[in-house]
Amino acid sequence: MTCGTKSRVPRRAGAVSVVVACLVLFASGCAGNNDPANWAEAEADGTLEENFMRSCQTANQGGDLTVAEAATYCECAYDGLAQHYADDFSGFKDAEQRLRNDPQDIDSAVLALFRGCEPQ
Repeated sequence: MTCGTKSRVPRRAGAVSVVVACLVLFASGCAGNNDPANWAEAEADGTLEENFMRSCQTANQGGDLTVAEAATYCECAYDGLAQHYADDFSGFKDAEQRLRNDPQDIDSAVLALFRGCEPQ
């Protein structure tokens, strides 16, 4: 599934699948020309969060989430991801590389935090 693909899977599985796919696009900002070494450098560049939010919200438009739910969900997912890897930017970059190689290779804690962001 890519971020532009609409899915008719149940809401819980659909939103997480979309965010996992978008995580690859979000993280690819780290592999850009500037290759930040830490969160401060990545946030100073300004594209990391912006890319994630745009990809995540675009992927969820017209799907099972309303526009407002998608915005809330994506913000929660980004915040959770940034918190999870707050002290381990290299771990974040390693996770991103694994996801590029295998989109199903996602840390169970990250998957759980994405599921915790889903609308009830």
